[in-house]
Amino acid sequence: MKPTKGEKTVARVTEIYVAVFTVKVFDDDLKAETILAGFQNDPHNPKMARARATIETQISAVPDLVAMCDEIVKQQKGIETYRLLKFDNKGIHELNPDEFRRLELSAFRQYPEDRWGLC
Repeated sequence: MKPTKGEKTVARVTEIYVAVFTVKVFDDDLKAETILAGFQNDPHNPKMARARATIETQISAVPDLVAMCDEIVKQQKGIETYRLLKFDNKGIHELNPDEFRRLELSAFRQYPEDRWGLC
């Protein structure tokens, strides 16, 4: 959407979707939940790791977020589980990742497509 002459438009974030991982702090008896960027060893360079974003601002990205979090739990030693949360103006809501595993992206056609550009 283009602004009318002389007016600026700002796309505001109205909700965020966050993966909250359960991680061991010191031993098996002490665990904490944390909003954490996932990390993964780089298969092409064993001395390097890649950070993976676990926060999204568009519901259309949540199925990919859930798939990525499932992979992080499966591959990352010390991370056993995660919760999927939605933050909006009505508070914090816990979502069921299973609901997003079964959905196809076409289910989100009511939402505008992401458009990328230079800032």
